[in-house]
Amino acid sequence: MDVASLLAPAESTDDDHWAPVDLEAVLSGIDTSPDPAFLRRNDGAALLYPGLIHMFYGESESGKSWVALHAVASVLVDGGSAVYVDLESDASTVVGRLFALNVPADALRARFTYVRPDTSPDRSPAFQRLLSTSYDLAVIDGSSDAYALFGLNQNDAVDVSLFMRRLPRPLAERCGAAVVLIDHVPKTTAGSRFAQGSQNKLSAVTGAAYLVEPLDALGAGKRGVLAVRVTKDRPGKVRAVSGLYRKSDRTQVAASIVIDSSGDGTVFDVLAPKESEEVSRSDEFENLQNAIIRYLDVYPGASTTAIRDNVRGSAAKVGSALTALAEVGRVRVEAKKGKGGGFRHFVADPGDPALSDGPGIFADE
Repeated sequence: MDVASLLAPAESTDDDHWAPVDLEAVLSGIDTSPDPAFLRRNDGAALLYPGLIHMFYGESESGKSWVALHAVASVLVDGGSAVYVDLESDASTVVGRLFALNVPADALRARFTYVRPDTSPDRSPAFQRLLSTSYDLAVIDGSSDAYALFGLNQNDAVDVSLFMRRLPRPLAERCGAAVVLIDHVPKTTAGSRFAQGSQNKLSAVTGAAYLVEPLDALGAGKRGVLAVRVTKDRPGKVRAVSGLYRKSDRTQVAASIVIDSSGDGTVFDVLAPKESEEVSRSDEFENLQNAIIRYLDVYPGASTTAIRDNVRGSAAKVGSALTALAEVGRVRVEAKKGKGGGFRHFVADPGDPALSDGPGIFADE
């Protein structure tokens, strides 16, 4: 082969991502981003974009998987298809919840693909078939374990990029699915409001990312309430229909979700945020933050457990307020030395406005 042939440009193919992109639609002012189409609220607005990558994250038992399964159920009932890559639960639990959400068995047989892998997908014909099938929705439940399957580290920025290119992006781009990654947030406030591991995970989200916060506890025979807060929305079409902006963690309520299993079956309602309720929730959140500041002024160096036990409010709400305080720098977090680990918390600014803002709301008051 001569030098000229080596330097000649290779012929591009339809799947050649290095080929020039046709910019005519963008230059003409046409909005080429997709509209949200799945996980619809009661007012018709949706939270998930077709062909883009999303993330649901929150603490354990915050209801993340229930929200994703409701999205799956809605797609199947409407005649669409979904794939569920499960590294967190089991088939009996997933199918049982879909039955509780009124998905017919015939719909599951015809249009639902359930995968529970425990080995690397390298050289797997089934994995290649999965990526050659069209889906409306794809859920990856157990993001941390998914990294391990590929031999990758979720705390490493390069590995996060490699993982996204090997599973979420092919599901979005080749299968056309709205992809949902379900992840955890650290239980300590030394992390942040973002998902566990490298923050490059959030950078890789091409659709929207949501923090799922329990407002009233979920459980069998209970009526639980969740707040689904949008923390990133690259296309911007979800934030445009979301609730009031919370400055402490830069989020908005995209939906309030009621999961009621107190009667026969499970009733699942995805509600648009009401401004009056948002004001009430924002006031409650600010009051919790101020109470934490006042508690730490009296008990500097308190642990996360001590704060949750002694500031009035549910552990989940107090934990969220504490995380937000650390995120914006009002609380300083230090790792404990010696055995046991953990973290100590201090008021960052002795002049914090909360310290002249009335009495605290400790649990023993």
